[in-house]
Amino acid sequence: MRYSADFYSPPLVVQKHVIGARGASAWQCPRKVKGAVLLSVVGILLSLITLALWATSSLLTSEFQASKRSIAYVEMMNTLHNDMTQLTEQLRTSEDWQQTASLFARASVTATHYLGRDSQFLTLFTVTMTHPVTSLFIRQGFLRHPAIVRLPVSGVVTGATNAILPHLFERHHSNFTPMFFPKPLITNDCDDLTRHLVFWVRGDCHISPSGIIGSASQPVLLVVEKGDFTLDTHAQIYGLVVILGDTSVPSSSTSSFTPANPVATIASSAKLEGAMVSNEEVSRVFDGHINFNLSVLRTLQQSSGLQKMQPIPGSWHDFN
Repeated sequence: MRYSADFYSPPLVVQKHVIGARGASAWQCPRKVKGAVLLSVVGILLSLITLALWATSSLLTSEFQASKRSIAYVEMMNTLHNDMTQLTEQLRTSEDWQQTASLFARASVTATHYLGRDSQFLTLFTVTMTHPVTSLFIRQGFLRHPAIVRLPVSGVVTGATNAILPHLFERHHSNFTPMFFPKPLITNDCDDLTRHLVFWVRGDCHISPSGIIGSASQPVLLVVEKGDFTLDTHAQIYGLVVILGDTSVPSSSTSSFTPANPVATIASSAKLEGAMVSNEEVSRVFDGHINFNLSVLRTLQQSSGLQKMQPIPGSWHDFN
């Protein structure tokens, strides 16, 4: 019997060994599963990160391309606007608009001429400018009109209530400045009134004896701001003289300071061909002559240097 027990003991030992091996495998299996799951999660996260990076890169690339297109568009439009500005400035002073337009190869210009209610010469331009590389273009209408909208009706017009500035220039005293006119000469005296069409003098203006300002074919516009005007012996001036008084202090003001009226002096044998106007009462010392000359004033009004170019509201287009 002992032999039998010894004979069967080895299988029991082997059986215990096999059972122990199964227990170890069962214990290691969850760790492998967890590792596989972790690797799967990491892979998914990496995929999501890659997708997010790709989407961000695509978005940035798209925005960059859109920004480049936007910048290119702005640059092209600036080119068109600069070219149109140059063309319209030349049309403003041109006596032959067709020849002026022909200097701009990418421009198309049409013009229609009108006669205003007060016999002003008006021109309506339609200007189209095309970009040299792309098919972009802009189109706008402009009205060319004289800066002197209407002419005075007599040789001397003065007085604080005559509304002469709105009548002549359609400007109130508060916004009637030298910049209303193209290329004025701004000075503090009248010692050298030459080579210009518009003279804006701040202070007294004394035209020396025998001095000649302008001519019948080339009259001038002389504005004397807050000063006296003197045309000395044998001196002559052709055109329009505007004397601007100080209207900043109303006549009904209780202030003790009352600005003196400007003084206009035309000496013996001196002559003004055209007209003199003022927005204030003027103390007159007229020993010479003021000849109301409508022909001289009309020539001044039609001078190319006194034309203004105004864009027509609502006429701008960048499409057909």
